[in-house]
Amino acid sequence: MRGILTTEIQNKANSFLKREISQKELRLYPYIDYSIKNGCQGWSYSKMDEEEIKILNRLYDERHIIYSPEKIIVTRNFYDFIQDILAISYVEEFL
Repeated sequence: MRGILTTEIQNKANSFLKREISQKELRLYPYIDYSIKNGCQGWSYSKMDEEEIKILNRLYDERHIIYSPEKIIVTRNFYDFIQDILAISYVEEFL
């Protein structure tokens, strides 16, 4: 199933973030990805709940992102990490 936490995803999160991620954090990654690839058009706190803001704050504290009401910027390492996570969790098959 798409967008579901698996052991493989948690292993990658533990390896990169040194912690597990929640289902909510996994579901936030496509929004972060969309925002950084589209000049942050659509980036809006009104689309996020309190738990998602806490996740962003944690990623900020861990120095993976910088964000403001206008935009989000990620480190290259975090970008590579979420691309891998998104591929595993949302893409059904590859050639």
